[in-house]
Amino acid sequence: MNLSVAFVKNENQVLYRQFIEGTESSQIFDMDELKQKPLHGLFVPSDLMDAASVIERVESEAPYSPVRPVQEDFLNEQAFEKLNHAQTHGLLEKTFSTWTLQNNLHLLENLFETLDHLKALWPNDRTAFFEEVWNLLKVNLGTTSMTLAYNHMRKAKKEHEKNQLIRVVIEGERSPNPTENKELGLALFKNYEGQFTESFEVKSYDATKGELVALGSINTSPFIIMAKVFTLTTLQKALLKSLFDGLQDLKK
Repeated sequence: MNLSVAFVKNENQVLYRQFIEGTESSQIFDMDELKQKPLHGLFVPSDLMDAASVIERVESEAPYSPVRPVQEDFLNEQAFEKLNHAQTHGLLEKTFSTWTLQNNLHLLENLFETLDHLKALWPNDRTAFFEEVWNLLKVNLGTTSMTLAYNHMRKAKKEHEKNQLIRVVIEGERSPNPTENKELGLALFKNYEGQFTESFEVKSYDATKGELVALGSINTSPFIIMAKVFTLTTLQKALLKSLFDGLQDLKK
């Protein structure tokens, strides 16, 4: 699993580390640059959490990845710089466990409001609807990367033309990036043809690799989720099943 983490050095700088396909790298850059980077965890020395500039910046990251204050005797800059991939994975797994549970409880407490918001988007802006779903899945599953594929009907521009069915693929680590990826979309839907029998169903989960595949449908329109996660809990599965059950019979 590719991992990207950052440690706040001071009020302006972070130490940013990446573990990608067996390689690792370290960089120091301005905190504002975090917005342009994939990030799976931001670690902040507790003594810096009192600085207004730090609080403002780390709070802007909270919707995208876990922000964890740390005491020096638990994790300092020198120890952070020496972490290997396995140690970083273990640290993130514990951090994500707390973060996703908080997000799960928030969604549970606000489920009806969330459903009302999504239902309002469905007939008017299908792309915005699935971007919102992508974001909900990201924070409630605790994904490090995710692909969401769905069917979309492109309306005809001319009177004699017919509406066209297209496959949209939303990929990303930090934010959703929707594209009309014909090749990948066709391959995915062909591979899972005839298996979309539930509103939401975990089709496969490899705990060792952290690879998750889930299938579902909204108003009989199928979607596919492929994600990298640290864990998958019974609460997560039940909560997402409730979310997608509540999104059936939407107005067109």
